[in-house]
Amino acid sequence: MRIRLMIVLLGLLVVVPGTAQPVLEEIVVTARKTVESLDDVPISVAVISGDKLDQMSISGLEELSGAMPNLQVNENATQQTVTIRGIGSGANQAFEQSVGTFIDGVYFGRGRSARNPFFDMERIEVLRGPQGILFGKNTIAGAINITTRKPTDEFEAHIHGEYFDEIDQWGISAAVSGPLSDRIRGRLAARTVSSDGFMKNSFTGEDESGRDEYIVRGLLAFDISDTLDLMLKAEVAKYDVDGRNSQNVQAGPLGGLY
Repeated sequence: MRIRLMIVLLGLLVVVPGTAQPVLEEIVVTARKTVESLDDVPISVAVISGDKLDQMSISGLEELSGAMPNLQVNENATQQTVTIRGIGSGANQAFEQSVGTFIDGVYFGRGRSARNPFFDMERIEVLRGPQGILFGKNTIAGAINITTRKPTDEFEAHIHGEYFDEIDQWGISAAVSGPLSDRIRGRLAARTVSSDGFMKNSFTGEDESGRDEYIVRGLLAFDISDTLDLMLKAEVAKYDVDGRNSQNVQAGPLGGLY
């Protein structure tokens, strides 16, 4: 019986000449500050591409935590808390997060930075475990490495609209990218979102938590030489939230007025 079983298993491994074999797409990351394949990185890394973010309608870190193992992002009345494998700084505005957030290599340490919306992303890498050697301080629990899309060698443009009738939310995002000359490439992207909220405030009678946000990002890439590139990036954004999903449970004798 054992001999027959081995013969069957070996038969399954025989490749018929001329048949196409499935090829897995290579996943490229910059977890070690250099471009390399995920298979070559000796770090616990979870990666999600920008196309996947668009398909899953993930627009922020709080939504990403539902699709990324070991990552937890919670919103409270003052800020967001970010934890990896249960390790974090807690909800204290005086503390920088134990999970460092990096957007195109720039460090964002405060919990409020987790409220920045995802937009025109290339990929997001979640590095689990201490990352102090490559990313510096405040990464004892890990790091979130966010990479936005860069200017392209060929012209491309897209526009995307969304509407959710249950919360009366609408959004529009657009981007245009391409060469400006033989050595200069540019990219301009913008997004705006407005929402009335998903719950009723019984005291004011208003819907909460409503939000209005916009973000505009511009990038210029200069090919100075065959071995030297220069990237310039400018970004302006505004993120307003009216109302919080929290309840006051102890406020003394003036609690009714609040």
